Amino acid sequence: MKKLSILFAIFTLLAFSFGSLALQNGYDLFQKALAKERAEGNLEEAIVLYQKVIEESKDESLSAKAQFRIGVCYEKLGKQKAQLALEAFQKVVDNYPGQLEIVRLAKEKLTQILQAKSMGEKENKEFALRKVGIGPEWGQGEISPDGRYISFIDWDTGDLAVQDLTTGERHPITHKGSWEKSRAMANNSRWSPDGKHIVYDWWGDKDSEPNFACIQIASRDGSKTRTLFKVSPEQEVSFTAGWSPDGKFILASIHKSASLGQLVLVSVDDGSVRILKSFDKENKWINADFSPDGDHIIFERRQEDSSVNSDLYLFSIEDGKETPLVTHPANDRFLGCASDGKSVLFASDRRGTQDVWLIQLKEGKIQGAPRLVKESLRDIESLGFTTDGSFYYVLPRSKKDVYIASFDPTKENWIKIPEKPIEYVGRACHSPAYSPDGKYLAFISDRGTYQKSRFVICVRNLLTEKEQEFYPGHVNLMDLAWSPDSRFLFTRASDRPPSDFGSEFFNYMICKIDTKTGEVQTVTQSEEDENHKIKRFIHSIDCSEDGKSIFYVAEDDKEEKCQLVQRELQTGTEKTLYSVSSPDRFFIISRSPDGKYLALTESDESLGRMIKIIPTAGGEARELLSFKPDLGFIPYCAWTNDGKHVLFTKPMKDLTEIWSIPISGGDPQMLGFKKGKLGFNQGRIYHLTVHPSKPYVAFNSFSQQNSEIWMIKNFLPEIEKK
Repeated sequence: MKKLSILFAIFTLLAFSFGSLALQNGYDLFQKALAKERAEGNLEEAIVLYQKVIEESKDESLSAKAQFRIGVCYEKLGKQKAQLALEAFQKVVDNYPGQLEIVRLAKEKLTQILQAKSMGEKENKEFALRKVGIGPEWGQGEISPDGRYISFIDWDTGDLAVQDLTTGERHPITHKGSWEKSRAMANNSRWSPDGKHIVYDWWGDKDSEPNFACIQIASRDGSKTRTLFKVSPEQEVSFTAGWSPDGKFILASIHKSASLGQLVLVSVDDGSVRILKSFDKENKWINADFSPDGDHIIFERRQEDSSVNSDLYLFSIEDGKETPLVTHPANDRFLGCASDGKSVLFASDRRGTQDVWLIQLKEGKIQGAPRLVKESLRDIESLGFTTDGSFYYVLPRSKKDVYIASFDPTKENWIKIPEKPIEYVGRACHSPAYSPDGKYLAFISDRGTYQKSRFVICVRNLLTEKEQEFYPGHVNLMDLAWSPDSRFLFTRASDRPPSDFGSEFFNYMICKIDTKTGEVQTVTQSEEDENHKIKRFIHSIDCSEDGKSIFYVAEDDKEEKCQLVQRELQTGTEKTLYSVSSPDRFFIISRSPDGKYLALTESDESLGRMIKIIPTAGGEARELLSFKPDLGFIPYCAWTNDGKHVLFTKPMKDLTEIWSIPISGGDPQMLGFKKGKLGFNQGRIYHLTVHPSKPYVAFNSFSQQNSEIWMIKNFLPEIEKK
């Protein structure tokens, strides 16, 4: 009897132990599944592990949670798995009625999915425009044919990466490492028609591998990478433009210089190259891809009489014939071709706003007139089309604003941290400048697009908030400086947009604008050599205290000199106040309130950054401070209104600090923008300007914003849909 009691006790203990062990194993398995789902983003494997929890666990609560997580995983996998998500959540309700809280959550999920499904069915019949997520930085990518992924350049490393729009998770395709290890980078990625591969440009580290560039293809997960084509030593770089609808060819351009090159087809099978056409500075294409039927190439080209406006052309792959496709005095940009085999999308500002238009092609000929799809879409980067005819695009990721903050150079932090920028019209504003009489704040507003900027000088009355606007007519405006009587404004200008890659001639000039009459005069302009290439660039400007001369920085590219120049406005006579023989030097200047000194920030790649002052009458420059910044940005400077301190920006890794240093000698003082004490996303700070009588400083902030991914669907003509 005693033996039976002992045996029973042993069996009971073993049963309890095995039960506890099984229970513990179930929880361990659940945690592994949770890690797969949340940490790794491996949803398929997570579903398998959750299913094992349900099959092996005796704990109803744990099984119900596992079943719920299966539904969540299917939900993350996108619309294709929506039905499986519905079934998984329904099993929670049906199989675990006693688990009240998890059943409640499952019912909420069921309601959300059914509502989304109902809205989706309605949207399938109607035109729709909606934001589908927050994307990566602006970066030469494309939407996958099924609409689930976008490719992009990870600017933290230069690697090509892919983002899952369903889960928001990202994974790299290339693995070069940090910028410190290599300056190589990916560029211009395009998806194969079946969505299984990505083609992209790979630009090597030119310091260690001169002229190294190639076109590579990788599978969607980054495996099985192969080099399709390698640029020869005589050439410079490749730009991948598109993948043919049949998947057999890559459209690319191979550049011999900034203005010379060839548009080519590269065989996906063996990497052989067929030259379609050569181009030079006069007939240089801008943006290209295959036509919907794959028999032609559509590309943009600048209009002959415009440095910003483009037209669209059609190039026959078979016979090389080139015909106009979209010609208009406005700026027309090619956005992409739908998979219906007929539809071409383009952007145009012909109505005064940036609108999206559609044309239909048949056998290389336009069918009917262009049709307006959506008006006022701002400046967008095309991500291309999906197989269902939806068009995806990215809104700009960067933003330029002007902020005003009060300050005290003797205290540790700003008296008041600005919470929002000044209000303005346009997509960006920059280069603020207080007038010497303290009544006005001038700034530059960009009313155009990334492809076609339209700069306006705004002069705001600080008392009434009313504004005057001046449009000098130049493509690009940079910097503003007032005359001492607050009547005239000086600005740097050029006849080329900032987005014109590879331009060999930027006609920089300094213009004088009469704020009463609006009259514009050219004071001086950059010098060119016999080949019409710039040999002397114009940089930072300011005006003398008596208004009779201006100061500006001239960089002589051929002689490798950077000079501070004073120019008499009446006679045009110039004299050099300061000169440094180095190709790496760059100055930003600011005149003192009494007109006796110029402060300048000097940048040298080997020595670092220096803050100096120099007499306007001429003489030796005196260094106030030198430092090594975390990043290679140029510091800006401005005098305080009492003339006793110079404010300057100090570019750091995560933010820009603003410092003050007394000109009489002493230690610099950081005024604010410590990490963690910031009231706004100021990004990089430029163009400091101090009010002449009040403790206010205005500055230009350039910040990186999270880009938004948008989609337009159900806009293709019904008769043309597949």
